[in-house]
Amino acid sequence: MKQEFTKLLKQLDHSTILLMPAIYNPPYDSPIEDIFARHYVNYASETIAFTPQASINTLCGVFILDFLLEDGSGYRIGIECDGKEFHDAARDEWRDAMILGEHHVDVIYRVRGSDIVYYMEDVLYILSKFEPSFFKPRATNNLSVLASYEAQQMAKSRDSESYIFEYKNSEDIGFLHLSARWYTVPTNERRFWQAAYTYALSIGGGKLTDVIDQYRKAHGIT
Repeated sequence: MKQEFTKLLKQLDHSTILLMPAIYNPPYDSPIEDIFARHYVNYASETIAFTPQASINTLCGVFILDFLLEDGSGYRIGIECDGKEFHDAARDEWRDAMILGEHHVDVIYRVRGSDIVYYMEDVLYILSKFEPSFFKPRATNNLSVLASYEAQQMAKSRDSESYIFEYKNSEDIGFLHLSARWYTVPTNERRFWQAAYTYALSIGGGKLTDVIDQYRKAHGIT
């Protein structure tokens, strides 16, 4: 079944793939990606494209988004499932900068692996509030039954890059942290990803590690 599905994808053109509904099609690259996909497809809109392990070409190399989602309007979001053992926040920000700088996506959401394991309904509820076009019409209402009180009370503003709230009387993780980097930045505001991409562009790109090192030296950062 897996081989037949892969063969079918290769035969279809890009415009056709955009019309294919999200389906759970393991294996995925990591256990947390599997959990995300398995839960998300239950609430996903039937009109979106859902691409795992999407290759993105940038001036600093090829990067892989855990999931790339696109709705019928061409609006695209990237989902990164951050496992603790593979997570380097500083490098992730530079990596996101290269993807956003060339407008490959409109927003990149980063979700911690622990939150996917323990608070998946909260993660999906919050995403459904930010990105309703990627969910079935009644998904938010259905998820609100499963989501925690804290998730439902969280501010729904797009003016931040970090959304953090604590759980009352929690005995495990204690808080949920979802990050979001938007291509569109509020007027009169700046984000670091913009400066990072501008610098990479000014030196002609290159290997990301080298670009980061050159930036740090140029700005006296140790």
